[in-house]
Amino acid sequence: MRVFAISLKQKDLPLFLFKIKASDLLKITIIEPRTSENKTALQRILDKKRLKEIAVYLLNKDAAIPNNIIVNFNEKVKFIPEKTKNAECGFLEIPDEKCAYILDGQHRLMAFNFSEDIDFEIPAVGFLNLDLKTAAHLFTVINTTQKPLSKSLLLDIRHYIGDTKQAEKIATDTALKLAESKKSPLYKKVKVSKTEKGVISLEQLVKLILPFVDLGGVLERAKKPKKIFENYLNAFYDRFDIPVNSHSLQVALSPVFERVVRRGKNEGINLNNEEGFKEVLSFARDFKIYPQSIKTKKDREEVVRLFLSYLSETTSEKLDDWLL
Repeated sequence: MRVFAISLKQKDLPLFLFKIKASDLLKITIIEPRTSENKTALQRILDKKRLKEIAVYLLNKDAAIPNNIIVNFNEKVKFIPEKTKNAECGFLEIPDEKCAYILDGQHRLMAFNFSEDIDFEIPAVGFLNLDLKTAAHLFTVINTTQKPLSKSLLLDIRHYIGDTKQAEKIATDTALKLAESKKSPLYKKVKVSKTEKGVISLEQLVKLILPFVDLGGVLERAKKPKKIFENYLNAFYDRFDIPVNSHSLQVALSPVFERVVRRGKNEGINLNNEEGFKEVLSFARDFKIYPQSIKTKKDREEVVRLFLSYLSETTSEKLDDWLL
C-alpha cells in the first residue's frame, strides 16, 4: 500500500499526516490490549458499549470522524520523500500485513467492524517505529491531557441543532426554560459548561425531569411541562424553606413530585398555578425537610420514603369508596 503523506516535526519528533480508508487501516492494525500478562502493549481493552454507540452513529447519513487516528508503525513501514516547493511530503510504503499500533482512536476505528460495511476515508497521524518508552509516553500524554466536552454542553448543542428526540427533547427544553425564567427558583442556576456557576448541571437536571415527561410518566401528555415544574418548585421551596441545590432538587424531583401531582389530580386541585401545589403540600403539613438531612444519597432516599408516607395519593375516604 502506498499512501501520500505530509511530513512534519514537533520538537524533533517526526510524524506524518495522511488519509486512509478505515477498512485499509483495519487490515494493518495490530490489536493487542494491555493486560497484567502483556506489559508491552499500550491499548485498552475495547469497551463493547462504546463500540456499539459509535457503530450506530456511523450509520447516520451525516456521520463523520474528523479527529485523527494516531498510530505507531513498526520498522516495516518506510517514508519515501518527494521534492516539492511548498511542503515536505512523500509517500508511506506500507506492507499488506499487521504493522500499525493504535495510540489513540481505537474505538473510533474498530467501530467500523460493526457498522454494516460503512467505509470512508479518515484522517490519521503516523509515527515511524517509536521505541516502547516514547510510544508509552505519547499514549499517556494523549489520554491525560485531552479533556472531553462536558455532557451538559454536548446536550445543549444537540438540543440546539435538533438532535434530541421525543422525551429527551422535552426534558432538555424544560430544563433550559427553567434556567432562563426569572420566576423559576432555578433562574441562572443551571450549569451548561463546567466553567459556569450554578447549583446543578444541565445533564443532571434533564435526568431528573426525564422520567416524568417520558412514556408512562405523570406529565407524559402535559402541553406546558415547564410551567408545571416552575409552579411546583416554587411551592416546594416556599413550603420547606431549604436552599436550592442539587441535593434538594434530587428530593423535589423524585417520586415526591409524582405523588404530589397524583394527589392533586385525585383531589381535583388546579395544578396550573403555584397555589394549587401549595394546597397539595399542605396535606403533609407535619412533614419537614432539613438541609443537613439530605446530604447523602441514603439520606435523600430516606426523606423521600418518609414524605410518601405522609402524603397518600388520595384521602382515606376516597380509598374506601374505591374499595367498595
